[in-house]
Amino acid sequence: MYRTLKQAALGLAIFTAALSAHAVEAHITVWANVDPTLSLLRADGSALPADVEMPYRAGQGLSSWSERVRVFSNDTSLDVDVRLAEPAVLMPKVTAAGAVDIPLSVTLNGRELGLAPIAFTADQLFQGAIPGASIEMPLTVAQATPGPIAAAGLYDGPVSLVLVQKASSL
Repeated sequence: MYRTLKQAALGLAIFTAALSAHAVEAHITVWANVDPTLSLLRADGSALPADVEMPYRAGQGLSSWSERVRVFSNDTSLDVDVRLAEPAVLMPKVTAAGAVDIPLSVTLNGRELGLAPIAFTADQLFQGAIPGASIEMPLTVAQATPGPIAAAGLYDGPVSLVLVQKASSL
């Protein structure tokens, strides 16, 4: 009996030592989307949110979303063209019958963006308040034609902006 108890205690000690010898690993995927010429960020320099909810008001439509942004640049003497990469549309994902796409309007500093580039001159954007940063501007996403939406459900879609710094300002 003593021998069995001794073997059990030894086994427990080895098991406990083995547990404490195990290492825990943590894996974090880190990524960055780098353009060394331009960045569109929140006014405080932090990243724009990856997901945004546009609350629905029954009988009225979608509430708009707006964020104060700045263009950050390594050359504030150059103009910047801004456009949408594709039409901004909320598409039905899990919805009732009869759901249709909901077109969105996107504005930057009060100027409506589309697929054609809109020129923002360096003089308009970069007024020297913060080195390397544009003036603070509202970026707004709204329902293109405000009003009720007939089909209930989940709608989503990307709003993709493209900023291109011109080679030279004339």
